[in-house]
Amino acid sequence: MTKESVLELLPNGSMGIFSTINEEGFPDGRGWQFQFEENGKFYFATNNTKDVYKEMQANSNVSFTSMEPTGKYTVRIIGKATFISDPSEKEKAYAKLDNIVKSIYKSWDDPILEIFYVSNGELKVATGFNPAEVIKF
Repeated sequence: MTKESVLELLPNGSMGIFSTINEEGFPDGRGWQFQFEENGKFYFATNNTKDVYKEMQANSNVSFTSMEPTGKYTVRIIGKATFISDPSEKEKAYAKLDNIVKSIYKSWDDPILEIFYVSNGELKVATGFNPAEVIKF
């Protein structure tokens, strides 16, 4: 399986569970929306007033899991979260965000909007109860 075939299973805007490590050292997952992939980077957005932002600042190891509703397949993105600090890069990424995110954050320079990507990791794709296939990115 290739990254491109995985993206057919994980279209922009897919919902799933985004997980971090909380301040007590335990995994913490919450509902989340995958935004898009570009050049081996998987993009997401959050708010810098949330605990999840603080957790990623303390430990950048994260994962996102999306599962087909009947269990046909599961896609996991596992890697390091990197926040975009360059204004022009953030503006370009904002333009590609899902409209629901743009309805919350009206502009790329909203002071609480944080756009980040997951890189240097693995895609794990499992069909049914079979072992996951691993693709490095």
